Amino acid sequence: VSPAQMAARLGEPVVLDALRLSLLTSGAATAIVVLLGTPVAWLLATRDFPGKRVLEVLLDLPMVLPPTVAGFALLMAFGRMGLAGAALGAFGVTLPFTTLGVIVAQVFMAAPFFVGPARAGFSTVDGKLLDAAATLRASETFTFFRVALPLAAPALLAGAAMSGARALGEFG
Repeated sequence: VSPAQMAARLGEPVVLDALRLSLLTSGAATAIVVLLGTPVAWLLATRDFPGKRVLEVLLDLPMVLPPTVAGFALLMAFGRMGLAGAALGAFGVTLPFTTLGVIVAQVFMAAPFFVGPARAGFSTVDGKLLDAAATLRASETFTFFRVALPLAAPALLAGAAMSGARALGEFG
């Protein structure tokens, strides 16, 4: 066995571990984005409320920030001396340079890639169908899960795919 072949064999587990970690964290981040982003997209598409424009700007901010600036902002917020980092530290939770920290960063960077298409998908749901469900005394929850969600599903799937790809690209 040549030294080059030995070095190649030694590198295989490291590469597989890195790939496994990338897939694990991006999968977790995508799941979190979908779970938290779906109700946010629904609210943005169907409701007007004070601060809506501010929320829209904050959600779109990671799309326009350079990754270095976004990473620095997250470190300032969640580092040991950061705004949220000090509070998390009181509970024994540290985020910088941990797997959980990677997932938080991926969620931050991938959320706009899901919320935008999901919001557009919910906006295309015909209001007459929602009104018809209301006249049949369907609860808002029932209407959401049985009418709006299935009709917006293609947009939600596209957003989930884009946010998953962005999360993987952010850390992978």
